[in-house]
Amino acid sequence: MATRPSILITGAAGDIGRATALRFAGKGYRVAVCDVRESAANETTETIRAAGGLADAYAADVGDSASVAELFERLKRDYGRLDAAFNNAGRGGGRTPLDESDDALWDDCIRVNLTGTYYCMKQEIKLMLAQGGGVIVNNSSLWGLHGGPSATYTASKHGIVGLTKSAALSYAGKNIRINAVCPGLIDGGLGLKVLSQAPEFVSGVVGRVPMGRPGTVDDVASAVAYLCSDEAAYITGHSMAIDGGCGSV
Repeated sequence: MATRPSILITGAAGDIGRATALRFAGKGYRVAVCDVRESAANETTETIRAAGGLADAYAADVGDSASVAELFERLKRDYGRLDAAFNNAGRGGGRTPLDESDDALWDDCIRVNLTGTYYCMKQEIKLMLAQGGGVIVNNSSLWGLHGGPSATYTASKHGIVGLTKSAALSYAGKNIRINAVCPGLIDGGLGLKVLSQAPEFVSGVVGRVPMGRPGTVDDVASAVAYLCSDEAAYITGHSMAIDGGCGSV
């Protein structure tokens, strides 16, 4: 029997992470389900197993280098290789203007979103270089391509786009493809769940979406699956907007 391909998904207990984990499990991948919340990672894992998929739960804080190093030691022992990785873990930044922003919010947003992506990519690339290739997808944001209401969050997501492009250039000749997805307003995760605290703001945002609706977590999962597939074999360094046309306005 052929060995199943494997993928690491961080933030896999959140709505986007869980949907993506289920999508890859359904495509025959063995899924390393990682989240800072161990019990939630276990829930996603059990959901995959109940549907007939293969998954394993891991707890790690992506913003802590020692925690990420320990995660990858376990992955190397349990999996031996990673065919793909979706660096999805992140946190929101609210809508606080820059002059009112708390320094602790800045520090933690950069730590989790940008530094966490960096720590994971560093380990993933080392593993993929040793095995001869692989695919990495990072979760940025529509506000990683444009300005957003939170300078802290926007800066961290712009950083992910830059990190993606730089690494894609460095490893394009090493059979490692690196891309990013940039979701707009999504009906889960850090999208409508968080922004629903400001319904007038959300109504205004949805009203400006050319397709007339927020995106779904499955829209994001589909994009990640495509970028990790052989159908995207000539795509690297790309930041894919999943925004219902907002970036074209």
